[in-house]
Amino acid sequence: MKKMVVLLVLCGLAASAAAQEWTEGWTTTVDLGYTTKYIWRGFDILDDVAALQPSIDFAHESGFGANVWMSYPGSGGETESEMSRVNLTEYDYTLYYGSKAFAGACWETDYTVGWRYYDYIDTKSRDADLQEFFIEAEMPMLTGNAIIPHVAIYHMWQAQSGGEIGTKTGQIYVLGFNYLLPTEEQLPDLPLTFSWDIVYNDGVGSYTDRLDQTDNSNVDNDWSHMVWGLKTQMTCPMTGAKVVPGVFFQNSFDDSVNKQDEFWASVSYSFSF
Repeated sequence: MKKMVVLLVLCGLAASAAAQEWTEGWTTTVDLGYTTKYIWRGFDILDDVAALQPSIDFAHESGFGANVWMSYPGSGGETESEMSRVNLTEYDYTLYYGSKAFAGACWETDYTVGWRYYDYIDTKSRDADLQEFFIEAEMPMLTGNAIIPHVAIYHMWQAQSGGEIGTKTGQIYVLGFNYLLPTEEQLPDLPLTFSWDIVYNDGVGSYTDRLDQTDNSNVDNDWSHMVWGLKTQMTCPMTGAKVVPGVFFQNSFDDSVNKQDEFWASVSYSFSF
């Protein structure tokens, strides 16, 4: 049912974007992404294996939009926790609204609120699928310089009940900033953006095996990790598409989320119409 609802919404958005009277109000962005590790909110999802991660986004000038994001493991086998990587193939469906608050003030805020469904397409939905409600915001005028603070809250819960695995409800809190490095003279066509985030996990990732009534994974309520990143952006001269490479390093604080520090790289190729 949830796939049908999401597909109907996306088809409706695509049809509207194609209609003549709506064309000017819609932007469709196709993104082809690749990452050397799939690190999701501190967790190493595929256990040191790369992933292909394409997506398509439909955004209306009103602020409403929808997105489908996919993750395909770069190899098979099992993770350290004995999860089949094939079963970790993931489709995420997102509906969102973005706007601005307090325009012109020093606390001017660009925000996005939305709902996301995590669909593990090769696993029973009642055992694996998750949902979340999220709020993401950044304050571009707050510091008066190139440092842009941002915050985010993600409230997660199990998508369906009655499965063999019971996932506990929880929240993840993110606090950080982006900083556009002053390299315009040295690298006029390669803007460098440094990012830093620290994350508090309020139990997201804990689950219970209902068959034997055991807690197979208990994630601590604690500061889980910190991520440092460096990205740049290039424009392909022939197509106008954007190429965004980046490198990231994670300091892992909590063994219940990740027992080791992580280093990975990513690149994406995106175009809009």
